[in-house]
Amino acid sequence: MSNHLPSTRTTLTLAQAEERVSALHGRLEAHPVLPTRYCVRRDRAVSTTERQQLCALAERLRAELTAASNPRHVDTVVTRVLLGFEQGRGRGDDENDWLVAEYVSALKALPLAAIHAAAERFRSGETLRPWSKRFRPSPAEFADEVREGQIPLKRQLLHIRHVLEAEVYDEPTPEQRAEVARVAEAHLQRMRQPEPERRRAETPAEIARAQRAKLDEDLARLRATGHGPDIGRLMARLDQRQGQAGGAR
Repeated sequence: MSNHLPSTRTTLTLAQAEERVSALHGRLEAHPVLPTRYCVRRDRAVSTTERQQLCALAERLRAELTAASNPRHVDTVVTRVLLGFEQGRGRGDDENDWLVAEYVSALKALPLAAIHAAAERFRSGETLRPWSKRFRPSPAEFADEVREGQIPLKRQLLHIRHVLEAEVYDEPTPEQRAEVARVAEAHLQRMRQPEPERRRAETPAEIARAQRAKLDEDLARLRATGHGPDIGRLMARLDQRQGQAGGAR
């Protein structure tokens, strides 16, 4: 069986559309970095025609998932369903209106197409959720049945989005694979090398030796050129040096 979608002018049943989209979604691979995204090899990606067909199917699904805009349409559907149960059996018009209003309130913001489908399932007795056929469905049961029927449509719409947004990649050549392996091995070799010894703090003796060396350098430059650091500062450093030498004795 071909995985290609038929012409956008062909109306697919839910089962047919789900089969096609599932086949295309099955080509996808998990994205190596982004956990909520997918990727696909270029030779397995959807064609331009398939992309257009998927967009048209997505529009159709979104329309079917759009909430009912007119409560009177919902009222009509509910009334037809309840006719097969106890509505009209000893109830007055006001009570029937109140009962229908409860259903309309429970079904608000739900799609009319999904409400129609749920109503047909209640009439046939082949519901998606458990339900006792001896009693009419409660408003909550009716709403839950409608939502249950939306799940395949929402899943299909999500799969279409995954297919359309999948990142297309080219199969790497043997040369590219070899280059990646070489770079990875070089990185591992660098990671295995010990870190250079951290620079330790200088001891007081090392600091004193560095200061004496600097003083000797400044004095030598002063004798040779007559220029150098401030004389007062040099004398202070000499006094400090002599004091340290005297203390050492």
